[in-house]
Amino acid sequence: MERRTIAFLLAICFFCLVFSPPAVQGATETWRILAVRVSFSVEDPDDGTTSGNGAFDLRTFDSVRDGYIFPFDAPPHDRSFFEAHLQALRNYFLEISDGQLEIDYAVFPEEADGSYVIDRPLKEYGNGRTRTEIAQRITQLFHDGIAAADSAEGANLDFSAFQAFAVFHAGLGAEAGGQAINDIPSAFVSGRDLERFVDGPIAVDEGSTVVRNGMLLPEAVSTDGRGGLNGTLVRFFAHQLGLPGLSNFEDELPAVGDWSPLDTGGPGAVASAARMDLQPLTGEPADSLLIGFVPSRLLAWSRIRLGWLEPTVVTRNDTVRLVAPHVSGSDLPRAVKVPLSATEYFLLENRISRLAVHGRKPNITFSTEQRVWLSVDDYDAFIPGSGILIWHVDDAVIQASGDDAPVNSNPHYLISPGQYRRGISLEEADGLEDVGNNAADRIVQAGIIRLDAIEGGAHDPFYAGNATRFGPDTVPSTSSNLNYPTGITIQILSPPDDTMDVVITFDYQQDAWPVTGLADVGLQAPRAIDLNGDGVKEILRSGGPIETPQDGNAMPLSLSGNPAIPVPDATFPFFTSFTPAVGDVDGDGEDDFIFARDHTPVLWSHGNTAASQAGPPREITCPPLVARIGDALVDIWGWSNGDVTWGNLAGANAGTAQTGAGPVAGLAAGNVDDDPETEVVALAGQGELFIAEADGHVRQVADLAARVMGTPILGDLDRDGGDEIVTLDADGVVSIFSNGSMTAQSVPVPGGAGSAPVLGDLDEDGYIEVLFGGEGRLWVVRFNGVHQTDTPLAFPLKDETGLISAPPVLADINLDGDLDVFVATRGGLVYGLGANGTILPSFPLPVSGPVHASPLVDDLDGDGTLELVVFTTEGAAHLWHLENFDAHFTGNHLVWSQAGGGPGNTGRMLTLPSDPPPETTSLLLPPDQVYCYPNPVRGTSATIRFFLGKSARVQVAVFNALGEIVERMTMENPTPRTDNELRWNTVEYASGFYVCRVEAISEERSEVRFVKTAIIK
Repeated sequence: MERRTIAFLLAICFFCLVFSPPAVQGATETWRILAVRVSFSVEDPDDGTTSGNGAFDLRTFDSVRDGYIFPFDAPPHDRSFFEAHLQALRNYFLEISDGQLEIDYAVFPEEADGSYVIDRPLKEYGNGRTRTEIAQRITQLFHDGIAAADSAEGANLDFSAFQAFAVFHAGLGAEAGGQAINDIPSAFVSGRDLERFVDGPIAVDEGSTVVRNGMLLPEAVSTDGRGGLNGTLVRFFAHQLGLPGLSNFEDELPAVGDWSPLDTGGPGAVASAARMDLQPLTGEPADSLLIGFVPSRLLAWSRIRLGWLEPTVVTRNDTVRLVAPHVSGSDLPRAVKVPLSATEYFLLENRISRLAVHGRKPNITFSTEQRVWLSVDDYDAFIPGSGILIWHVDDAVIQASGDDAPVNSNPHYLISPGQYRRGISLEEADGLEDVGNNAADRIVQAGIIRLDAIEGGAHDPFYAGNATRFGPDTVPSTSSNLNYPTGITIQILSPPDDTMDVVITFDYQQDAWPVTGLADVGLQAPRAIDLNGDGVKEILRSGGPIETPQDGNAMPLSLSGNPAIPVPDATFPFFTSFTPAVGDVDGDGEDDFIFARDHTPVLWSHGNTAASQAGPPREITCPPLVARIGDALVDIWGWSNGDVTWGNLAGANAGTAQTGAGPVAGLAAGNVDDDPETEVVALAGQGELFIAEADGHVRQVADLAARVMGTPILGDLDRDGGDEIVTLDADGVVSIFSNGSMTAQSVPVPGGAGSAPVLGDLDEDGYIEVLFGGEGRLWVVRFNGVHQTDTPLAFPLKDETGLISAPPVLADINLDGDLDVFVATRGGLVYGLGANGTILPSFPLPVSGPVHASPLVDDLDGDGTLELVVFTTEGAAHLWHLENFDAHFTGNHLVWSQAGGGPGNTGRMLTLPSDPPPETTSLLLPPDQVYCYPNPVRGTSATIRFFLGKSARVQVAVFNALGEIVERMTMENPTPRTDNELRWNTVEYASGFYVCRVEAISEERSEVRFVKTAIIK
């Protein structure tokens, strides 16, 4: 029985049947397993293509002794034999779960030598040759076994009393290797298998109960005592609990190796009889190999997934002592999680073979008659190596895995033949990456051929005496799976032992950042204010929407990352649902901030708080603003009854505007008409857009049918001196309103919009663009509703950024005159992009969780350079001093640097763009800027895009291949000095070659360009 044969055959057998586990719900106190025994029609004469004759082997051990090398898992294979194996399973999980999982069981039939006889020969269930045939026959046997037990027992067997089901069939399992050609592979039969092959769950108990999945197992895996059933049982029951297989099933190779029973450390786990002083019956010293009797412990990742283990999360420089899992009664961490991003992390565990390290032989408990291994007090006795295992966990891969997409061989993450971006991979200390790498088990080093087992080796763990350092410059390195540096270094200080010391450092983290364990603040974005007058701004982060006993969560954060108390002995009950707004509301020359607490407006000023009496039955339904109305800064609030109020806290210039619509969803403040006064723009009800004047007069601007992303924003997009109103809907359509009327609207974008819009002059042409996050890209729309040339800004495909829901922020940090864009993602990466989409040096920066709110860029410490602050949805706050990343990051030009465009949250672009550059062409239609897209045209429409140098009327004539004009189009007032687009409806066009004659006609002259296009239908 060759070790590699059994491992690889197991991988083949498991492939089809283990990737539809039930959802993990956490540790279950007790699982009851029903095991049924089924046999087949007795083979007469004996069929040489199967092992056995269709019946269970009930002979005495004395009668078979001469054929056994070891006296283990020996016949008779009666009821007590299978009860002993289930007792072994119970003992294993009781130990591995630290007593959190109890297994009870019953074996049927109740007669000692009984079984349910299926009136079909064994080979009909084992003669599948393709993967589909194998899966169909295995599933059918599981179905037939359950149905046979239900039919034979009737009311004597209550299936509803059990949560797990096992069918033990007569004969050997095909996975053992070297067996008969028609032996039956073992498997975990999933609900998907039952749906696909036998019409769904198995109805029992007269239809009142259904069996949705279960284990199919042989009576034994060998006939000479060298192969045990324990590892197979452990693996399949782990699937029953919801754990996925961890092998490379696509290539039938290991992936995490012998450190897990969900890979080669289960059914194929090798043990040495000689090292345990177990003597073979043959008396031959060479007969020492045992397989499947000592399954290794579950990985820390698996125990965490099942709710049996809580890892210690390390996000700042720290030294930790890791204890091995067998050590009881210790408060030391058994696993350490080091986040790399929202989806990746290193998971450290201390695994030790006490046999290899301390020379301690494991104690084994056997059953009396068949010598079943009931328990071993060192399940890790034969793991490949001892020390600190550093697992690289990639939740993006794990979450995308499932049926036909294994965790460690997901075809979507294929890198090269046989190589995958794995969900769980071992960072091998020796740097050889040979676990599961069939081409790497022969490595030439220094002229010596080194043979390393692809199931793992002694030099793969980190420990003193082997490789001890894992960092940015080591092999392997601490870079993420996306190949971005993390700045993390892990140093192991100890040799393999029950406890080991580990030092973890972060190059990118400064002072006490990141701050973790904070309250969940939803979509609240960072805001900064100098609370104590020392010239350094603190970071406002509330304690969430409601007050909790964890008052520390409601404290602002200092620049060092420590809680900041605004004034000595001050209490700070800062709880809110919305991002606060900052400004000098009380007129004393120093900034205050306002927030909503229990739907009551609250003002913080110099360590004191004041609350407005305005409140219930109305509720505050959107973030507040601080904006100038009349001659003073005032607080502005939106309410559930559609009212907009201001001056609730300032005591001056108070007012109310009644929209008459439903709850106010968003506010902005600026000058959106021809008078010099500030207006408040409100989005209320079901998408109604209103303008409220300072005297309380309200007029409706639009009724927006589609869901609006975020709030309206304001800016002088056309440089006429007044603000335009900009809204963005969920389809990615930007609508622009000037003086109360819509002047431009963009087309929808693929995947829709994910974030609220922001404003900035990205191309430095003197005109403001609208930016917003979409599906893996950043969309840019010009002031006339046309998408910016050379956009959207796309992120690397490998990063799988998904829908970007955090609005970007803009500033020039490197003094190159172009805006830089900072985008935070759900994947826990913060990108810094140049205006052309190139990634800035040292970016992206990893954060410890998803980001849904705008970052903050500001000069917090007054040193003339900028800091970057990000809040994650998992209670973490990150801060970086940007000048520490690159010597060129010394700029401090802020444009749209935080949520709402500025500290007052007005939604208005506060920094005007520079003047437009001088004209560089006198052409009406620069020839290289007139084209059609897509080209060829395969759909129902196309777009003719052109840059117009001066004011002109544009007309297009479409000619077919015969020179006939088939359509004319005209654009009377395209926007000069920018790109324009004209939609071309091609529904009624036939496939063929066409020429579009584009002519611009100004008062002085005209110009013509020709665009060749093809239509394919």
